[in-house]
Amino acid sequence: MSRLPALPAAVTRRRHWLAAYFTGWTLLGLWQGINSALGHRGDIPPLPLWQPLTWALSSAMAVAVLALAVYRFEARFVLGGGRTWRHLPAHLLAAVLFTLLHVALMVALRKGVYALAGQHYHFGGVVSLLYQFQMDVITYAVIIGVCAYLRTRRERHRHELNALRLARELSEARLAQLGAQIEPHFMFNALNTIASHMHEDVQTADRLLVALADLLRAALAGSQSPHAGVRDELAWLRSYCTLMVGRRPGRLQVTIEADAAAAAARMPRLLLQPLVENVFRHGLVDGHGTLSVTLNSADGDLHCTVSDSGTGYAGEREGIGLTNLRERLRLLYGERATLSIAARPEGGTAVSVRLPLEPADA
Repeated sequence: MSRLPALPAAVTRRRHWLAAYFTGWTLLGLWQGINSALGHRGDIPPLPLWQPLTWALSSAMAVAVLALAVYRFEARFVLGGGRTWRHLPAHLLAAVLFTLLHVALMVALRKGVYALAGQHYHFGGVVSLLYQFQMDVITYAVIIGVCAYLRTRRERHRHELNALRLARELSEARLAQLGAQIEPHFMFNALNTIASHMHEDVQTADRLLVALADLLRAALAGSQSPHAGVRDELAWLRSYCTLMVGRRPGRLQVTIEADAAAAAARMPRLLLQPLVENVFRHGLVDGHGTLSVTLNSADGDLHCTVSDSGTGYAGEREGIGLTNLRERLRLLYGERATLSIAARPEGGTAVSVRLPLEPADA
């Protein structure tokens, strides 16, 4: 036997909401009916329990149906925000209509139940209607207040979602802008390095040009995401260091290492490149020394350290590379990422970056 197709999730949620909604009104009607029966417990002859229950439940069910219409009406004729006096007459007419419909539905339900019990129900005349009207005005006002609260909360939630979406889009745009500032800066340096070997060492220039092509290919392949796998990023960094060391072959020693957990993680694309570039530009200005890049995992964080044996750090003003890097970390991780710079006791500088440890396929 074939199975019926599943209902859309929105339809299912609506049915569940309506079931809970009418269940709540039914419980309210039962509570009112029992209280009314307790109020008549001394009557002679005693009042049958089904009668006060019928009165209360019929009134509650009629209000439950009308409240759904009032909810839509309130969204169309909003009170407040400079519209109160303009929409107030519509609400006064709606309160009158609410009473008439409430009475009509309530009386119809009561007459039906009384007829099944073999009795006749009599609502009363104008006095009963006026009495019901002054009660229904209060009920209508309460419903309007609840509807206004729900509408305001829904609008606030929508505004918050819009604000979050705009903030995310702004962050993505700023990340793209910051990345665009970094990559051209590197391109100029790389092309200058290749140009310096073009007429003196054609083989070295050719090797560096191939390395640059590999770097550009990898950068374009990952340009749609602000993140890259640590393995890919380190491969990119090794090629980058090959280009930079090509300026003074044999005079610089570069070590790039990562433990197993760090190698399986991901990190912001081109995170380490500006740090390594700073070493070549400022730390190892004479072209001699060592550069070490170490990545390891600890306590759920990814720790990246770029250190050198160069001139050391004396609290100089940060340039565009470090400024952009701090901004990228703030946009991607907020307070969960840190960047610190310190002078090494044995000489040189160490830059440490801490960020959340995330798997490469996140």
